[in-house]
Amino acid sequence: MMRMARFLAIGLAAFILGGTTAPWAHAGGRVLAPMDVISIRILDQPDLTATTRVEPDGSINFPYVGRIKAAGRTEDDVAREIERRLVERKILARPGASPS
Repeated sequence: MMRMARFLAIGLAAFILGGTTAPWAHAGGRVLAPMDVISIRILDQPDLTATTRVEPDGSINFPYVGRIKAAGRTEDDVAREIERRLVERKILARPGASPS
């Protein structure tokens, strides 16, 4: 089992392959679409780095978190959902919380 890590930052970057989708920009980042490839990185947590494709059903699968609906959501919204689930599962500490 992975020890609880102190939350530092979560980053999500989306990449368009072959120009299959338009990079719709919103205040929360680009809106994700099926077949987009995203790279998820949590600072100082290399075990929680993953690159995955948004599946045709609009979901992604992230370690320790499971499936998340990504298509139609902004990059920031998906990053917050991953963060929330990691905190719920006590893999990351809530921002500002003292480490155990």
